[in-house]
Amino acid sequence: MARTAMSCTERAKREVLPLALALYHAGQDYRPGGIAAIAAIYGRKASTLQHKLSPTQATHAANPYDIEEVTAATRDPRIMDSMCEAFGDACWVDLRELLHGESLDGQTVASVINATGEALAKQSALMNAISAGLANDGRIDRGELAACKLQMRQAQASLVMLERVLERDAEEYDNGR
Repeated sequence: MARTAMSCTERAKREVLPLALALYHAGQDYRPGGIAAIAAIYGRKASTLQHKLSPTQATHAANPYDIEEVTAATRDPRIMDSMCEAFGDACWVDLRELLHGESLDGQTVASVINATGEALAKQSALMNAISAGLANDGRIDRGELAACKLQMRQAQASLVMLERVLERDAEEYDNGR
C-alpha cells in the first residue's frame, strides 16, 4: 500500500529535521514578522538572511552567527532537536515548558507528579507510534523512525526535569528544610 507524501510543513511537525530545514521553518514560523523580524532584531539585512535560510538557495548558507541569532530569537525546539540528532547520543531539555514558567525552586510535589504523568504520557505515545508503525507492515520505515526519535527526545526531556525536581527535594530533606 503506497503512502501519501508528506508536505514539507507536515514533515517539520513530525520529524527531526536537518539543521538547514529546522532553521528555515523556525524563521518562517516566527511571529510576528518571520525572517524579516529576526533580521531586524540583530540589525541584519532581511533579504540576505532570507537567502541564507532558504533550502533552495545554493549561493548563501547560514553561518554560526546566523544559527545563534535564529535560535535565540525563535527559541524553536526543532533547531535544538536537529543539533542533538547531528551530535548523536545527546538530548536537550527545554525547561520553559517543563517548569511552566516557574523556577526550579517553585516546583512542588504536585509538579513532580505532573512531570511524571507527562513523561509517562510521552512514553505511551511513543509506544503507540511504534505499534502503529509495526501494524502496517511489521517494520518501521524511515519516516516512522524519525517521528519516534522526536517523541523519544521529548520523553527524555520530561524525565530529566523529573530527576532535577526529585534531586532538589531530596537535598532539601537532607538539609532539614
